[in-house]
Amino acid sequence: GVSAIVLAPLDDRSLMPPVMEAKGRGIPTVVIDSGLQGDAHSSFVATDNFKGGVLAAGRLGELLGGKGKIIMLRYQEGSASTTERERGFMETMKSRFPDIQFLSDNQYAGATTETAFTASENLLNTFTKPDAIFTPNESSTFGCLRALQSRGLAGKIVFVGFDSSTKLVEALRNKEIQGLVLQNPFNMGYLGVKTAVAVIKGENFEKRIDTGVMLATPENMDDPEI
Repeated sequence: GVSAIVLAPLDDRSLMPPVMEAKGRGIPTVVIDSGLQGDAHSSFVATDNFKGGVLAAGRLGELLGGKGKIIMLRYQEGSASTTERERGFMETMKSRFPDIQFLSDNQYAGATTETAFTASENLLNTFTKPDAIFTPNESSTFGCLRALQSRGLAGKIVFVGFDSSTKLVEALRNKEIQGLVLQNPFNMGYLGVKTAVAVIKGENFEKRIDTGVMLATPENMDDPEI
């Protein structure tokens, strides 16, 4: 009974069949936030996630002066948005900062703060004091922050994460986090619905809409734009 669907997929493959089924019934789907494979959806409205990873790598690499040993804690297999962030981070680190060594880049935080905390604890047990850490979404960033705080390492290890929350903004102000890559989730939802309406009405719409990405630091976090 619906005219269109606005969908934020958790997995870039498993939701392809229902989107194809909807299309077969004449119901268009607009995908927001995280990508979906195939071409059954009408439009994709999201952050340029690769660029977000590039921004994070630039910040982390510059703070380290191009040298050091780092950890990248991935989010979850199948998540298209965070996979792109991780790819942007990895490729930029290797091209711009070749003297920086990855201690670990193949571990996953999982979907919750609790699993991220456990994964971070395990990494800090294995690599007792890395020079820096990167995490690609809100739950992995908060879980890792908690692990660093519990060991008294928050603020002593360079830490760049993704997304914001009250606790993460507080940690940024306290310089326990040195950078947060910010998206515009409100704009994603707004433009997702606006695009769905355009599709229904047969109006012109864009196949790919970039909702923007920025880097917040302790130095610029009070700027109106941030």
